[in-house]
Amino acid sequence: MKLLRNKYRWLALLVALWTRGMGAVMGAPPATVDVNAMTFTPLPVVLTEEKDTLIFSDSPEYVNKNGVLAAGTVNGTGRVYFYHVNEMAEPQKIAIIMENKSKQNVEIDIHREVVTKPNREYFVVGSELSREELEAPYVSPNQNWQPAAQTDRSAGAAGLVTTVKKDEQGAIVPTWLDDSYKDLQKEAVKGKALSKDEKALYRARLKEADNWRKEWLRGEKVAAKLKPTVIESFVLAPGGKKAVFSKLDTLPIQTDDLFSGILDFTASGPVYVKVLMLPINTPSLGGSVLADTLPMDEVALRGTYVGAQRRLTLMQPYDSSLGPAAVMVVNDREDPFVEGNDELTTDAAVTNRGNYGVTYDLTIPTTGGHEFALYINPLGGAYAGSFKVTYDGQTEVYDVPSGARLFLGNGTTADTQYFGVYKAGKLLRIQFIPAGASNLPIQFLLVPQN
Repeated sequence: MKLLRNKYRWLALLVALWTRGMGAVMGAPPATVDVNAMTFTPLPVVLTEEKDTLIFSDSPEYVNKNGVLAAGTVNGTGRVYFYHVNEMAEPQKIAIIMENKSKQNVEIDIHREVVTKPNREYFVVGSELSREELEAPYVSPNQNWQPAAQTDRSAGAAGLVTTVKKDEQGAIVPTWLDDSYKDLQKEAVKGKALSKDEKALYRARLKEADNWRKEWLRGEKVAAKLKPTVIESFVLAPGGKKAVFSKLDTLPIQTDDLFSGILDFTASGPVYVKVLMLPINTPSLGGSVLADTLPMDEVALRGTYVGAQRRLTLMQPYDSSLGPAAVMVVNDREDPFVEGNDELTTDAAVTNRGNYGVTYDLTIPTTGGHEFALYINPLGGAYAGSFKVTYDGQTEVYDVPSGARLFLGNGTTADTQYFGVYKAGKLLRIQFIPAGASNLPIQFLLVPQN
């Protein structure tokens, strides 16, 4: 996703960002913090679980010829995420075709179609899609999270490879989700004479650990009972083909416009999914028959990846009594980039540098005697997107940047933005999708309040 080629129309972008909503809170802590005036303890995340298949279509990003942009096979629950610019003189459209190459009928359920209008302002497209992805109703039928393929790499980067525990399936179990954290608390006071205050703190820590686990298990139980979202169902016979996401036919991509969207679905068997760019008036299914396959550009951001959704967590809780801390994500260390293959180029190995199209679910257990404020701090360059924060049963979506700024973090690693303030002791949950056109990594700052 190239930043420098964007042709900014500053006034239009200012207006668009003003209308996205304001994230300020009256009487809240400072809207920004001076990262150079504080020492932040790094709290490494660990990639614990992932699920679903991602077909990523972003190469070629700048399309100067009609044809197939990306394709891949999904058997189960999957997602298509596309991000393309029309560099042709005439209006174009994106088309998505599903094909059954097997010898059995394949049942398809379409769960969600998320899209924003094409626009020359790349940050508008990326940030609006990231908010739509958070707000568009979606309950996946797949509740079977799997151990992440790069779990060991993540734990190793976090310095925890020899200390983590795994369940029967091989998924890492956070210490706060079993008895490990409580055992550590008990061991720390074993044989010691505790004051009244120390005893109270000890009991509070054990109660917090029970509450973290209850809160997590309660959330899992609720999610398992939700009815999956289905907006369309159909059957593909052997050899059958169908154009899906019909709304794409009504959204012309003008010259130099960026267009991006998400399709979530489930297939009862293997289904081959193609993403194409075609002239706006060309029937999608007919136009796909003789369409050429376009080569990847030098960025090589396309392919089929395992892990359209991923879970990250801290093994140990954030303790607000110990000072400021930072949790970094999408850094290709503790949080590795997803890896896959491009079925259009003889299964060439590919890496999604930025994890675009991947839904994140980050859990941070918290403890300590101080309230803490949550900030975002982009580290890779300009960022504009949205984040859903849930704490103690309350959920809020925050737009970055708030107000009339174009983006956060352009040419600096010192930009921050305030989200909210919380009383320590609960699970902090942050959900987002890396915003298109934006840069990674980012980190979340947790700052105790006196």
